Amino acid sequence: MSDEPMRSRKRPEWAAGLRQLYDSVVEEPLPDTFDDLLSRFDDTTPVSKDAQSAKTPAPKGKGA
Repeated sequence: MSDEPMRSRKRPEWAAGLRQLYDSVVEEPLPDTFDDLLSRFDDTTPVSKDAQSAKTPAPKGKGA
């Protein structure tokens, strides 16, 4: 299917402003606290699902 009909349509007036806002947000640097958090995740050793399920207590249901 061709994209030609979509390209030939006129964009709404607000589209340029929305694109400009999106681009400005994408270009913002990560806050230091978020960058530190990502670094901590990178530094941790992944835990297998078996080991993780052994640590996690079973959810309490009715009658428990």
